[in-house]
Amino acid sequence: MPTQAYFDQYPSFPDDVQTAELQRVSFAKLLSQDSAEAKTLFEACRAWGFFVLDFEGCEEGQSFLQSAADMFELDKEVNSMDVEELMKYAYKPPYSLFGYKEAGNLKIEDGRPDRVEFYNVGRDDIMGVSAPLSNPPCIEQSRLALKSYMEQAHSIVRLICATLDSQLRLPSGTLASLQPLDKPSGTALRLLRYLPQPTADRRTSLLGHTDIGSLTILFNITGGLQLLAPGTDPTDEANWRYVKPVPGCAIVNLGDAMVEWSAGVLRSNMHRVTYAPGAQGQTPRYSHAYLVRPQAEAPMKRLAGGDSLIPELEQGEEENTMNAKEWEAHKAVAIRQGRDNARSRGGREIKLKGEKIATVTVSEVGA
Repeated sequence: MPTQAYFDQYPSFPDDVQTAELQRVSFAKLLSQDSAEAKTLFEACRAWGFFVLDFEGCEEGQSFLQSAADMFELDKEVNSMDVEELMKYAYKPPYSLFGYKEAGNLKIEDGRPDRVEFYNVGRDDIMGVSAPLSNPPCIEQSRLALKSYMEQAHSIVRLICATLDSQLRLPSGTLASLQPLDKPSGTALRLLRYLPQPTADRRTSLLGHTDIGSLTILFNITGGLQLLAPGTDPTDEANWRYVKPVPGCAIVNLGDAMVEWSAGVLRSNMHRVTYAPGAQGQTPRYSHAYLVRPQAEAPMKRLAGGDSLIPELEQGEEENTMNAKEWEAHKAVAIRQGRDNARSRGGREIKLKGEKIATVTVSEVGA
């Protein structure tokens, strides 16, 4: 989340709300290859699949926070446009993942329309990997700022991947090589807005789900994001925990691709967005998410072998022979047909040379 100055523009997050106490990881310490911080990140990625990344205390972090603030301003600008005008740039999944999604065109768990609108800015478009797409003037005028943000975000993704490589005992550069900056992918910056909900009709705005990609960097200022406590029933409202936004920090989570590559060692946790708690619920909620997907031709098979902690195929398991583009299309069809309903994935027990490395439990990360 950006600086305290942005937080001061909104009501405070209430103290009487049950929250998910996520691990807070220092970006500066990861840059310095601090071994204890790397282990903290790994444990968080196995237990919740979420952690808070603190950008305070180093020049690179401060620069990224300023870029994130610029993206908040762009978020407000694009989502304040008339819907009729924005619909000229409507996204058309599964054929196109980029452009504008109006509120209400997707459903929540009980079949009612969602309450979120967003604009997806394609990374391939901004970085020149694909032919330029048509975007509203405010997006077109911000191409340089968007390019700078995406380059900075990519360097952070590379750092997280390098940390996970070391913890999983993979060859250096393994995870980053599957999601490079210069190869086609569905990676996008999503600029979201949630308008205040009627007091008498407050409900889920964006249904519970896991991210299909590899990693997400989320900035928000007001609450609304909720995580499902690992190992619990998503139909029980008591199992959903708010995430409290923190100045100077982003919320980072892993997606299903990381679970696939790690054979379930890493975790992709269910999450949803509902109304912001307390007085925050009376204000529009803006957030932006950098949604990283593997490059289209990346293999989705598990990264087992050598000294890796990722287990080899066991009896009854099948190797994933698809590339990322095929795998994403397969998952999209399965979800639409009800064969792959949203559920948390990963966090499996791992072993090395007969020595069990126990599954990390929620209590071990302070929840």
